[in-house]
Amino acid sequence: MRKLALSSSLFVVLTAAALAQPYATPEDLLTAFYEPYFTGDFAEDDSPFRSKALNQLYAEDEKYTPPGEMGAISADPYIDGQDFLLTNFRVGEPIITDQTAVVDVYFENFDRPTTITYDLVFEDGGWKIDDVSSEGGDYAYRLTEIFEEARQSW
Repeated sequence: MRKLALSSSLFVVLTAAALAQPYATPEDLLTAFYEPYFTGDFAEDDSPFRSKALNQLYAEDEKYTPPGEMGAISADPYIDGQDFLLTNFRVGEPIITDQTAVVDVYFENFDRPTTITYDLVFEDGGWKIDDVSSEGGDYAYRLTEIFEEARQSW
């Protein structure tokens, strides 16, 4: 029983350490971020991938959303949908300017070609997701604008 508890504790510590590691390149960050979409091993908390500013928006949305209600986000902005079966995943060439980068991620979701654009920031020694947008699919969106629209109703 002690071995099981120790193994479980070690797994949690190692998983948290893997999530908390700084990502040296935009490609490293986005490849690690999308890995759970292929493995099914989603962490309970993906905030280590996000910038302080984006995490603040998520926290505000949670704070001001009434219990039992849906927050500002009604679909997964990282796949431009709700359900997923991703194939042909590829991270584009980042455009890096000082402490920021813009990079496209390409994949097919249920055979639908999808492009997601990431605004990244170099923060706390590594790259973090600062915003996400998509011009494809049924609706064009920018994640920070979704939160801003929700903020108007708080």
